[in-house]
Amino acid sequence: MGLRIKVFYVDFWLAYPPAIKAVYPDAHIQYDFFHTIQNIHRHLYKALTAYRKAFKAAATEPAQAEVRKALHKKLWHHRYRLFTNEENLSAEQRQILDELLQEHADTIVEQIVLFRQHVRTIFNECDTFALALDHLAVLILDGWADLDDGLGKVMAFLEQHIHNMLTYLRVPNIQRYSLSECTVRSLRRIEKVRQGFKTHQGRVNHLKLLQWRKYLRPEATHPR
Repeated sequence: MGLRIKVFYVDFWLAYPPAIKAVYPDAHIQYDFFHTIQNIHRHLYKALTAYRKAFKAAATEPAQAEVRKALHKKLWHHRYRLFTNEENLSAEQRQILDELLQEHADTIVEQIVLFRQHVRTIFNECDTFALALDHLAVLILDGWADLDDGLGKVMAFLEQHIHNMLTYLRVPNIQRYSLSECTVRSLRRIEKVRQGFKTHQGRVNHLKLLQWRKYLRPEATHPR
């Protein structure tokens, strides 16, 4: 068809890279940042769940049983604080997170928070591919993969896919994520708004998207 596609933004379905290279051997692959973080969080969340179950099942003195029960309930109720970026935490949430880290010091709870900070450094603060690789090498040398099975899986995931996770650092004019999923989700809501328009601006934005879909899409401007 004469297409000269230069970059593909994809998730981690194993069939994508070989299929892309077979048809477009010179194209670059950028693993979508949303899916990268989603996969990392999936392993970390499983590690937290395993710890929570072990914490709940651990034998303890009757006098400490109620205290331990309260700590377990608090951890599970506020578990998503461990996966929230610090700048998005309110003062109250920050205090709760600090309490969780103190109550579960030297466990996977503390390790998840520290490890996420290292991962964010790779993707948010490294401005060259070489610098990102150096930071990943430090994580390898520091033995993060040996601390927990979940952390080990994340480290293996990073090592295996880091080249295409950071294409945006290696190749000019490539961004680290695709907006396709957000756009598709918004377009679907145009057809049937499930929760209603929460604000006037939201209604205006949906109207603009509807106009684009109806009047500016290729099928409308170039009828067959």
